Amino acid sequence: MKIKFKSALHRKTFTEFITANVKDPYCSRYEYIAAVFLLSADKFLWKRSRKALTGYSVNFNNLNVVGISTEGYALFMAAKAIYRGGVDISLNELCDVNLIDDSTVMTIFAGVMLLRNGIGLLNWRT
Repeated sequence: MKIKFKSALHRKTFTEFITANVKDPYCSRYEYIAAVFLLSADKFLWKRSRKALTGYSVNFNNLNVVGISTEGYALFMAAKAIYRGGVDISLNELCDVNLIDDSTVMTIFAGVMLLRNGIGLLNWRT
């Protein structure tokens, strides 16, 4: 299965960050790759997230999400849940079309697939 990015900007943002900050993406923790994938899907969220990221970890406590969109918040909560192993977003929230749009839900599911199978799903080249 091949994973799709939310947009061309998402692909560019994720690829540039991983290339510049991760020595070998295939050796990175799947939780980290999935969290970066989700955080980089929303331009405003990504701008806020950059200061909380290193080449190997995400410090969610340093991430300020005040003023973020509903979709951005869903991506943030999904990234946090995937990274920490919790359940911060419910299926009811994901299924509510009035809360989260289809492309955001598909991006979250792509993040879950990255958690399960790693960066190889993105046809990553080193």
